[in-house]
Amino acid sequence: MNYAFIPARKGSVGIPGKNKKDFCGKPLVQWSIDQAKESKLFDKIIVSSDDEDILEIAKKCKVTAVPRVAELSGDDVRLDDVMFDLFVRKENKCDYICLLQPTSPLRSVKDIISTYKAVQKKKWSSVVTVQWNPIMGWVKEPSKAGSMCLYQIHKRPNRQTRDNFYLENGAVYWVKQNEFLNISNRIISPTKTFVYEMPPERSLEVDTPYDWFLAEKTYEWMAK
Repeated sequence: MNYAFIPARKGSVGIPGKNKKDFCGKPLVQWSIDQAKESKLFDKIIVSSDDEDILEIAKKCKVTAVPRVAELSGDDVRLDDVMFDLFVRKENKCDYICLLQPTSPLRSVKDIISTYKAVQKKKWSSVVTVQWNPIMGWVKEPSKAGSMCLYQIHKRPNRQTRDNFYLENGAVYWVKQNEFLNISNRIISPTKTFVYEMPPERSLEVDTPYDWFLAEKTYEWMAK
């Protein structure tokens, strides 16, 4: 038994009302709902929100709308905690949970199906979608002097030598429910997680006005 979880809270710092805003013909949250339905993998599709408009969209799409309490709706709340609150309930007992964030409207149904096939294999307990990125990264330390580099500066690598480096794109996560409830983390462990690569055009996350613009133009390009 598989359940899809679509978190779509009211608050959004980058784009006010983002999850219910029209994206290429329908509310942003509805893209994830429709993809979940089209995959035909789920016994239940749950939309969690503190926004009545979003809950109404879910009801019109004939999926389960679950109001989210204020304590789990803030900017600093871990999404895993929202998931735990929902899936610890007896009525939501299942085998696999699939997290589909509304900020990834350009994922494909094939991505959802392919990642499900992966998590069904005994060696994997969770799945995370990623895109290739050479990650020449830095971390700024605002409370301290200087910054931290994520590579050896005296052995600066070429991007061609980092062909197995990836970034999570937030598009699809799968996790076995019983293992998730044990640790309240959708990534069970690196050694038990399947990494599924997606192309950059389907990996776009919509968090800022520029992201929105880029995603719309990418959708138009993909539709040609």
